[in-house]
Amino acid sequence: MRQRGSILALATVVAVLGGLFGAVSAHAAATGWAGEVLVGGTGNDWEPSIAADPSAPYVYVMYNRFGGTKACNKCPSPAMLLQVSSDGGQTFGAEHFICTCSGVSAQYDPVLRTTSSGAVYGSWMNNNTIVFSKSTDHGATWSTPLQVSGKSWSDKDWMGTSADGRDVYIAWESRSVFFATSSHNFGASFSAPVQLNADNGHYRYANGSEVLPNGTAVLSASSYPSANGKNAGPVDIETWRSTNGGASWSRVILDQVSTGVDFDTSSTTALASDANGVLVAEYTGATAVGSPGHVYVRRSTDSGLTWSARTELTPVGGSGNASFPAIAGTGSGGFRAIWQESRSSSWNTYFRSSADGGATWSAEQDISDASGGASYKTAAGYGGPYGDYGAIDVTNTGKAIGAWGEGVSFGSGPGGIWVNRQT
Repeated sequence: MRQRGSILALATVVAVLGGLFGAVSAHAAATGWAGEVLVGGTGNDWEPSIAADPSAPYVYVMYNRFGGTKACNKCPSPAMLLQVSSDGGQTFGAEHFICTCSGVSAQYDPVLRTTSSGAVYGSWMNNNTIVFSKSTDHGATWSTPLQVSGKSWSDKDWMGTSADGRDVYIAWESRSVFFATSSHNFGASFSAPVQLNADNGHYRYANGSEVLPNGTAVLSASSYPSANGKNAGPVDIETWRSTNGGASWSRVILDQVSTGVDFDTSSTTALASDANGVLVAEYTGATAVGSPGHVYVRRSTDSGLTWSARTELTPVGGSGNASFPAIAGTGSGGFRAIWQESRSSSWNTYFRSSADGGATWSAEQDISDASGGASYKTAAGYGGPYGDYGAIDVTNTGKAIGAWGEGVSFGSGPGGIWVNRQT
C-alpha cells in the first residue's frame, strides 16, 4: 500500500458495478500472445501479484478487492483474494479468500513467490502489519498468517525467496525506517526485524527482492524525499544486498531520477535474476520534476556489487508517461519485462524481453489488447493504471504471463485485474 493509493481509492471508489463489465472484445492479439483477459469477474480489484510454478503448470494470481462480499462479518475489506490456474494460465479456477482474518479491517500489497518443491509463499499487509503465509497444496489452503513486522507501523512489503524456498526475505517501510526480516527454515519462523538504513527523511517503496544461487540476498527500492514519501524532487534508485543471511545490509545507488507528472505514477524499481545469478533492475522515473516517466534497465553480473550503464526500454525521446515496471528472470540470461504507459491520453501495457542477460532487448509489444469488457476500455487502451504495481512471471514451459490493474484512473474505480500470456 503506497500511502497515496489504497486509502485514496477506498475513499473515492463508489461501487456502482452493475453493467460495467461486459463480454471482452479485442483487436488482434500481440504476436505470440493469447490475448488479454479479465480475472476476478466484476469485482473492484487492484494491485495483483502473479507467480508461476517452475516445474508444474500452476499459476497463482492474488489481488485485493474493495467492497463485495466479506469472508465474515468482521473480515477485511479490501480483502485478499486468490485464483489458481492448473493449465499454465489458460483458465483460472474460482476465486477464494486467502484467509478469513477476522478482526482485520483491511488487507493490501500482495506478493507471491513459488518454490522448486511446488510450495507457494505469500506476504501482504493485515492493516499496517506485514504477514507471511504459505500453501503446499497448490493454493487450496494456507497456513495461519504469521506477523513478521514486529511492533512497527508498516507499509509496502516485498518478498524474495531462494529457489528451494528455504531462505525468505521480506522488506517494508516504516516512516523513514527501512526494515527487513529473514527466515532460513522455509518460513516457519523469522528473525527480528533489522533496520537497513541510517539516513532520515526518505520513504522507500520496495518492489523487488531476489535470492541468488550463491546465497546473496538483494532488495530494490525507490527512495523518495521526505518522511511521508510524497514530496516532489529527486528519487534514489537503490539496491540493498546481504551476504550473511540478512544480519547486515549494504546499499548501492544505481541512479537518481525525479518525481514525474504526478505522485501516483512516479518511480518504482523492480528486480529479477536468472539461474546464473545475473541481476536486472527495471525502474521508472522522470528526467526532471513534473516531466513524463521513462523505463530503464541496468544489469549486474557480480551479485549486485556493480551495475551497467542504463538502457531505456521506453521509446527514446517519446512523450508518453511510463510507470509500474515488473520483471522476471528465467534460465540462462532470459528476462521478461512489462510496464504501463500513457501515450495519446490512453494507457497500455507493454512488453520487452532479453535473451542475453539484459544486454539487448526485443522490440516492444502492446499486450493490453482487449478493446472492451469494461467501461474504462477502448480500442486505444484503458483509462489508467489501478494500483501501485503489476507483475510478471515465467511458466514451467518458459512462457511469460503478466497481470496488472486497469481502471478509470489510478485513484478512481472500479477497476479490474487483467492477464495475458505467451503461447
